[in-house]
Amino acid sequence: MPAITSQVATTDFLTLLTIQLKNQDPIDPVKQEDFIAQLSQFSMLEGMEELNSTFSEILEIQEFNRGVNMVGLEAEYTNPESGERQIGTVDRLLTDQGASELLINGQRVALNLVSGVLA
Repeated sequence: MPAITSQVATTDFLTLLTIQLKNQDPIDPVKQEDFIAQLSQFSMLEGMEELNSTFSEILEIQEFNRGVNMVGLEAEYTNPESGERQIGTVDRLLTDQGASELLINGQRVALNLVSGVLA
């Protein structure tokens, strides 16, 4: 199932709203307050989606900064292949589409596998 984006949700909401207006009962029409409530709820939902996106970007920046600060230092980490704890010098920070990894002893190591940094 594809992800629902803000643009798709907006289009679907407006389509549903139009259908609702066209098919309402003329004797008992939908009240204006109900439409305003629906629009405000949808607006709040869009705002929360934008906020979540901003938080994700902030977390990516923090992760990048954390990795930059480790370059040149010795780090204790869990080897992603063997699962053993190892110590090595962080040679580089590598990023790919927002995900940051460290190059330690010639091996790519995710930041979450680093358990400590030795001064």
